[in-house]
Amino acid sequence: MSLDTSSSAIHLQLPPTSSSLRPPSQITVHPSVIAQILTHHSRHSADSESTRVIGALMGNRSDNGQEVDIRSCFAVPHTEQGQQISVDRPFQQDMVNFLAKNGTKEVIVGWYASQKTVNSNSAIIQEYFSFETNPYPAVHLTVDTDIEESGKGLGVKGWVSQPLGLTSKSECSVFVPVPVSIKYADSERAALDLLTAPQPTPSPALPPLPTLSNSLSQLSSLIDQCLAYVQSVNNGSQTPDVEIGRYLLEGLGRWSASGNEDEGGVKAGLQDTLTVEYLSSLVRSQVELAGRLSLLQQPVAQQ
Repeated sequence: MSLDTSSSAIHLQLPPTSSSLRPPSQITVHPSVIAQILTHHSRHSADSESTRVIGALMGNRSDNGQEVDIRSCFAVPHTEQGQQISVDRPFQQDMVNFLAKNGTKEVIVGWYASQKTVNSNSAIIQEYFSFETNPYPAVHLTVDTDIEESGKGLGVKGWVSQPLGLTSKSECSVFVPVPVSIKYADSERAALDLLTAPQPTPSPALPPLPTLSNSLSQLSSLIDQCLAYVQSVNNGSQTPDVEIGRYLLEGLGRWSASGNEDEGGVKAGLQDTLTVEYLSSLVRSQVELAGRLSLLQQPVAQQ
């Protein structure tokens, strides 16, 4: 699934002198990264002189360095006053060390900014993060937080910088767009569908008993439909469906045919719940009693 908007830029794969320095040709981003960037921008102070927020991108590279997989990110405090830029490097290093101690395998692959496109200060920040990703080039993501509902895509674009001219200054560079695509697992698809679905109209809360009664009525209606289908198949008035029969067999196979066993299981589960509740109440009482005894022992020890 592509995230960046349509572009007429031509992506040229020039033969570099070293394969490790070749700029990436594809950037994949996980949905959680975009959510973190939007959350960071929503918490941005309106009184700040900087109109954007930046942060470090964490991920991995392919063996040939042609694909960058961005899996996580974290915010990096910074200030911008005209052409003066200050990045909190100690905070960034502390975050990298903290993530490494917690078993994170990802490394810094670039940085992000909550803006529509790059500007004159982006080259300076790009040079800063290039030292963090050396010898690989740093990737840059721009997230357009002001995109309208009629806009295409999610307003996410990828960039890499290329030197322009013979000097090695950060100002003498050009940003080249790189295709960006979203990458998610099947388990994350349900959360994405929930986030992109239209907001349902709120309904007033119903009392527990009427809600349970409605649920049981719906369940009884579904059972009647299944029973009518089975009877029509047995009578020969309806052609049997193999898929429906398999679903019915799987559903009925989960329940025991003996009603006594079901009743015993419910009673056993209720007994376990009451036992756990009693033990938790007993532990809570013991903790409160120990705390009060410790408070009583302190004045005696002082005397």
